[in-house]
Amino acid sequence: MVASQVETNARVVQLGGRAALASGVVFLITIAYTFGFLFARGLSTDMLNAPSRLLPWVNANTLAYVGLWWIFVIHLLLLLPVPAALAVIAGAQRANVRAATNAGVAGAVVGMIAAMIIAATAPALGRAAVSMPAGNLPSVLLISELAGSLGLHLRLLSYLLLAVWLATTGVTLLNRKGWRALAVAQLAVSALTVVVVVAKPFDWLDLEPSLGFVFALVYLWIGVALLRASRPSDAGVQGGETATA
Repeated sequence: MVASQVETNARVVQLGGRAALASGVVFLITIAYTFGFLFARGLSTDMLNAPSRLLPWVNANTLAYVGLWWIFVIHLLLLLPVPAALAVIAGAQRANVRAATNAGVAGAVVGMIAAMIIAATAPALGRAAVSMPAGNLPSVLLISELAGSLGLHLRLLSYLLLAVWLATTGVTLLNRKGWRALAVAQLAVSALTVVVVVAKPFDWLDLEPSLGFVFALVYLWIGVALLRASRPSDAGVQGGETATA
């Protein structure tokens, strides 16, 4: 029975490792797509905070812009199995680890909702900005501001929930041999996330693009670590199974 549980844990960890690697790669693609492909088509960081300039560009590049948010959603879909896999290593029966796992999954779901709000509203707002009479433009810009602000705050909530997951499991993994470096990285990313979440809405400090890059690297690191631990004979899986017994 114990051997069967170890094998099950190994499969969960292996799936999570592959998903974390894929999620990290797709997140890096999201960043490259934004600053490479979209910026080459005329998008700029200044436009992101100026709906009067952004919406006409969105109307002319609707598929490219909506594609960005679908790529973002894909990376979060791939992330969904990862919290459960990391919980196997950290000790899935611990109350704090269970709560952190739920926070990680919730963070991915909230992030997908945030992206879909932007993907759903941007095309219509872009068309309205270039087709409606000038007298109606302030209303279009106001709706765009509201949709953008809702998407932003849900995205920040997503990052915060993911930070809770990373920080809580990171504290637990500090005591597990071979996982301490990753644990420190998770805690550092969580601290950076708090800074970004507090500063971003007030335009004090815009580190969100850098935060995304750091998250992608941590996902890749988690993926590699989980795959190394996914062998049934590996001490990491056996240790996680013991912790959950």
